[in-house]
Amino acid sequence: MIDFSPIIKNILAVIGGLTIIITFFEVLFRIVPQFGNLKAKFWGYLARKWKYRRLEKLAIASDVENAVNEVVLDLRSELPAGWIGKATIDWVDKDIKIDDLKDEETILRIRPLENQDENLISGIYFFFAKYLFPAVKDIVPINVRKASALHISRRAIRDKKPFLTQKFESGILEASIKEDVSILGYIDKYEEIDAKGFFTGAFLREIHEIACRSKFKELRNKIEEEIKSVLKHIGEFAKNIYNRTNPDWKWSRKGPATSYAFLLVAQPFHGGTDPYVNRIREHLKQGVERIYIMGVNQEKGFVKRVVSDVSKIPQCRLVEVFDLNRDYRGDRKGICALFEKGTFEGEAENKIESFFDNVPKEGE
Repeated sequence: MIDFSPIIKNILAVIGGLTIIITFFEVLFRIVPQFGNLKAKFWGYLARKWKYRRLEKLAIASDVENAVNEVVLDLRSELPAGWIGKATIDWVDKDIKIDDLKDEETILRIRPLENQDENLISGIYFFFAKYLFPAVKDIVPINVRKASALHISRRAIRDKKPFLTQKFESGILEASIKEDVSILGYIDKYEEIDAKGFFTGAFLREIHEIACRSKFKELRNKIEEEIKSVLKHIGEFAKNIYNRTNPDWKWSRKGPATSYAFLLVAQPFHGGTDPYVNRIREHLKQGVERIYIMGVNQEKGFVKRVVSDVSKIPQCRLVEVFDLNRDYRGDRKGICALFEKGTFEGEAENKIESFFDNVPKEGE
């Protein structure tokens, strides 16, 4: 009789060794985000080599996960700190629902071995649908949240995966509109203000602030009206930036919850920052609480000087400096700094230096 026990032991040893290797790489790829592209190629190679179903799942998951995170990382520099983190993939054998995304972790639950393009666009949309307006998403009207997630997703897909734009629009966008036609009242307006950097720059931040301040007030019952009013003001401002007959009041807005103003920075021939600093002082005297200083990337050095000088106003507190998808001229990449009326904070210079890294100092 032939003794098969050594053969069985060898087979089990090989399987055990392969399992350890696969587990090791799976953990390594999860810990080190920079290996995103390598991870997808690695699992794909092994799946083709060994025809192993679990490896096929890992290959698809890694590719989708990497693509979603590529989009997320780009948007992170535009959105308020802490809004979004890294996404990881988890598999389920059912349709994706918003409730399938865990609150404590950034986990996308996606059906395995289905159309990869659909998994990708669904993953991007459900990510933003879940993580926009953290802590106040139950206060912000659902149609406003959905429209915001749809717009950001469409813009991200159009920029990163343009060949999937039509599929997203005919699938997720069209289905969302059929489910709630009121979304149409926001989508076009979002496109208009985003073309000048105002969507992620000011609009989303103002909505979040309004929701925070309205949480335990009667305004909460009328929050959508206030949001529409903010959207209308920002839309009119974006359209009339170069209209010199525009009344001065359109540069600012005072609402029942928040008040804000815009300051558009363009380097003058004389190169001084005094006109901008004085303008900020005027807004503060008029009772404006939040000020958005918006500049263009080509004049980054001068924008830094303006932000730095404004941060020295004792009653003006720098909240954050962040990127814009487009500047107020409509060109790619803009800069925005948000100030609030409040106590001067000493760490403002650190925030400025960390954002304007590698910008030459004056005279260099």
